[in-house]
Amino acid sequence: MDLHADGVKMEADLRTATNFDDRCDYAVAKMYLGQYNEAVELLRQLETEKPGEYAVAANLGTAYELSGDNESALKWIREGMQRNQNSHRGTEWLHAKILETKISIAKEPDYLTRHTILDLDAKMIGDHITVSDQSYTLDKVAEALRYQLEERMQFVKPTEPVVAALLFDYAAVEAATRTLESAEKLLNLAAEYGYPAEKIKPLINQYDQKILWRKTKQRGTYVLLAMAVIGGLWYLYKRGIFVLSSKDLKKRQVN
Repeated sequence: MDLHADGVKMEADLRTATNFDDRCDYAVAKMYLGQYNEAVELLRQLETEKPGEYAVAANLGTAYELSGDNESALKWIREGMQRNQNSHRGTEWLHAKILETKISIAKEPDYLTRHTILDLDAKMIGDHITVSDQSYTLDKVAEALRYQLEERMQFVKPTEPVVAALLFDYAAVEAATRTLESAEKLLNLAAEYGYPAEKIKPLINQYDQKILWRKTKQRGTYVLLAMAVIGGLWYLYKRGIFVLSSKDLKKRQVN
């Protein structure tokens, strides 16, 4: 998807729009074009004209975040959640957590050297995780991580510490619930986005060893199974329950 090209077309199509919904979409076009402050002003005007609209609150949150005002962004994302709890497939709780992290980074520039977004550890993950006193299943966590990453990776390219931290958390969920191979791919992508190599390499080495052991174990199981099958066939052959060739059949008929 070429967001700039889409923004150019949307901006041209909606430039003279007068109805509320089209003007809200026009603000989105401004965001696609990187004109975040203009998007904020338009959305604030729409909020004044028609208070309480979910789309305005959600888009204001995004526009403020893209403009670098994370405090205002968090306020409007939380407002959007109040207006529509199922917004963005029910993943805005993670968006709020991301903004809280960005605010923490502004106060402590080295925050992400000690934390991720959700501070997940694959070894410690249970069936649920709790964020801001709310419990989420791992499937919901994975869905939220995937959705928020898809949204963000449209706008930002490597390197980007917050996206890197999200990918690291996603890898922990994958390792705990799905496959180590998919977790490794996410860790490598996290490295591309700037996550510290010294935290990624030990995990990848650990996962490689587990994958190798699993494959070795599987091969051993296949060998044992094959030996059991062959042994069984040999036993049946010796008992005369079946024959292995026409030559064998003739011998048995003579005997």
